[in-house]
Amino acid sequence: MAQRKYKAILADLDGTINRGNDLIDGASRIYRSLREQGVRWIFISNSARKLAGDLTEKINRLGLPVSQDQVINSASALLEEIERGYAGATAFVIGEPPLIAGIEATGMRVQRDGGAADIVIVAMDADFHYTKLNAAFQCLQRGALFWATNLDPTFPAERGFVPGAGALVAAVATAIGRQPDRVFGKPQKDMALLALRRLDLSPRECLIVGDRMDTDVMFARNAGIDSALVLTGATSLEQLSKYDFKPDYIFDDITGVQELFGEVAT
Repeated sequence: MAQRKYKAILADLDGTINRGNDLIDGASRIYRSLREQGVRWIFISNSARKLAGDLTEKINRLGLPVSQDQVINSASALLEEIERGYAGATAFVIGEPPLIAGIEATGMRVQRDGGAADIVIVAMDADFHYTKLNAAFQCLQRGALFWATNLDPTFPAERGFVPGAGALVAAVATAIGRQPDRVFGKPQKDMALLALRRLDLSPRECLIVGDRMDTDVMFARNAGIDSALVLTGATSLEQLSKYDFKPDYIFDDITGVQELFGEVAT
């Protein structure tokens, strides 16, 4: 396909920009250089353990100077949806304290005793236990909507991987016998649409860069945005054959995107 001048990059974080608390080699250089050329960046994360402001602070600590409007996570998309039409509703939330505080800040009432609720929201929750599972189940039996921040079965931790929000969503879905009505994280397109509104750009003017076929590249496909797969994270070249779709570009690492924008200053 013909190369196109993109105006913005929507970049995944873990496996693309960083590994844990360390930036991937060249990530800082390509970020700063392309910014100087006028390319805009938004960082996308499926995590909803914290709000976008907390994630912004982490990215700054890693060494990339970013503002809060450059960071979108699945909590961002969830909170926007609440603000657009559900602020007066009641929710039962399986999630961690920052997310619950963010939900309450929208005006939504959070049901803490397992009583009736309009919506059950399931996110990562390190304090998940049977009582919460049963409370969610009871709310859903009474007709509540079923929302999930993301379906990631695991997420990276210091010593490998640990169960993620998707494992908790699966427990609730198994109990109630149905899948969530809404999922806000990748590969669903909600975060991409939010990014496009913030940037005031069309899908063809943006590029999504990530390390996972099943989330990042599919996320790009669902949003109608070109995709670049980097080989610094979860996907290897050998694994590509098992997918019936392909990214628009494949690079060894994030610095490879420079060829789409011309020479990058060192």
